[in-house]
Amino acid sequence: MSFTRVPGDLTQPIMMNTLVQTGPAPAAQALQKRWSYKVPTPLGITESTFEIGDDALRFTSDDVMSGSQTLPWASIREGCTAAMAGMGGRGAPDMANWVPSQIEWLVLSRTPGSGPAFMRVLPQGGDRDAIVAEVQARLGAGWIGDHLPVTEVQKRLGITEGTWSTLKVVGIVIAVLALLVLLLILLTLLTHPVITVPAGIVLGAWLCRKGLRGLSDGLAVANSPTSKASSAALGLVELEGRAISDAASPAAVTGRLGAWWDVTVCVWSEERSGKGHWSQVAARHDGRIDLIELEDDTGRLPIWLPGATMLLEVQSWESGKDDLPPRGVALLDDLGFPWNSQRRLLVREECLEVGNTLYVLGTLDERGNLRDPSEANFFERVVQQLASGQWRRTVVGAVPAPLRVVVSVLIGFLGIVTQVGRGGERALREAVVAPPEIAPSALVVWKGRSGRPFLVSNRTENDALAALRKRSLWTFGAGAAVLCYTLYHIVDFFIRR
Repeated sequence: MSFTRVPGDLTQPIMMNTLVQTGPAPAAQALQKRWSYKVPTPLGITESTFEIGDDALRFTSDDVMSGSQTLPWASIREGCTAAMAGMGGRGAPDMANWVPSQIEWLVLSRTPGSGPAFMRVLPQGGDRDAIVAEVQARLGAGWIGDHLPVTEVQKRLGITEGTWSTLKVVGIVIAVLALLVLLLILLTLLTHPVITVPAGIVLGAWLCRKGLRGLSDGLAVANSPTSKASSAALGLVELEGRAISDAASPAAVTGRLGAWWDVTVCVWSEERSGKGHWSQVAARHDGRIDLIELEDDTGRLPIWLPGATMLLEVQSWESGKDDLPPRGVALLDDLGFPWNSQRRLLVREECLEVGNTLYVLGTLDERGNLRDPSEANFFERVVQQLASGQWRRTVVGAVPAPLRVVVSVLIGFLGIVTQVGRGGERALREAVVAPPEIAPSALVVWKGRSGRPFLVSNRTENDALAALRKRSLWTFGAGAAVLCYTLYHIVDFFIRR
C-alpha cells in the first residue's frame, strides 16, 4: 500500500507501508511491520523506515545527522509522542518546504546502560497512527501519552540535560553567528573588482551565447518540417499534437486538467519612497514534469522533458483589475490572502493542459540511448546537486563530525531566510530524475546528446517561434548590458589610475 502527499504541500511526507515476513520456515516466521516515508529537512529529502518486530524496534535513515538504531523492547523504559507547533500558517507567507505547520516525534527513554534516548520524527496520516498503536501495544503501562509538549516530555523522561544542555545550545548559537560573520566577509571580498570583472565577463558572454543559441533554435524551428508520430525518423524532429498524461490533475486556479501546473501568489509591497514591488508569498503545484506523451492522428510518442526549453503561456490575474476564477478565490481564502481584501494581489498560473496543443522540437531516439543521471560530467553533477538540494547533505557530510550540527543549523537558518514565500514552489526542473521505465528499443523524444535544440510548448508552431525569439532577444540584450557595464568599470579603473 502506498500513500502520496497532498500536491503542493511539501510538509506532508511520502509514505509506503509494507509487511515483511522473515525466518527460515513458515512455522517459525515472525511478522514484521515496516513503514517507509520521506520528509523534507534542512539538508534535503530524508528517507526513513520504522520496522517493528517481536524482538525490537528498528529505525533506519539516510540522514547524516541521525543514523540507524535498533532498540530491543526490553531496553525501552517509557515512551510517548511529543508535538510542537511549526512556523507559518494561514495568512503567513510560505516557509521553507521543510518547515511543517506541526511536527511530532516518537520519544522513547532507555533503561540504564542501554544507550541514549530515542527521538525521531513520525510520519503524518494513517501510518503515524499505525506506528504509535504498535509501539503503545508493546510498551503497555510504559506508554505515557500522545501529543505531549516537547519540554514536558524531555523533563519527564529525563533526557533534557544529557542531550541539549544550555551551554551546548549557547555554543552552537555562537558558532553559527561566527560562520555568518565569515560569510559576510566572504561576500564582501567577492564584490572586489578582481572577482566581479571576470564574473561579469563570464556571465555576459554566457547570456549572449544563450540568446544567440535561442535565435539559432528559432531558425531550426522555421526550417524543420512537421512530422507525424508514427512515421518520424530518428534524429531532430518537429511534432505537433495533443498533450496526454496519466497523472493529470485540475489546475488550482482555472481548473484546467493539466499534466502539470504551477501557481504563484504575490503581494504588492509599498516602500517609503512611494515605489513598490511584488513579493511572492505562496506557491502550489502538482503533476509530473518529467514525462508526457504527444498524440496526433497517427499515434503517440513519449516526451522526456528534463533539459527542455519550456515555452508555456502563463495566465495572470491582478486584484482590482481582473476577475479571478472561483477555484482561485477559494485557494486564496485557504491560504489566508482573500482576493477581495485591501491587499493588492497578483496570481499567476502556468499549466501544460491535457488534450490541448503540444508542440515539440527535439531528438527522436531509442530509450536505451537516454543518458542516465550517473553518466553526468562534473559540471552536470554540480547542477544536479544544486537543483535537487543534495549539496546541503554533501556539505554537511564533508565537514568534521563536531561541526555538522553547527553547519546544519546555519543551512537551516539561511533556508528559512531565503525561502520565505517560496516553500511551496516546485523544485527546479533540472533536478535528478531517472529515464522512463520502458523497453530499451522504445522511441522517445528528448534533448539528445548532440546539443540540438529541445523545445516544448503549449502553443502552435508560429506562436512558439515568436515566444522563443522574444525570449532570446531579451537574454542577448541582458548579456550585452552586463558586458557593457563590466567594460565601463574596466575603462573607469584605468582612467583613474
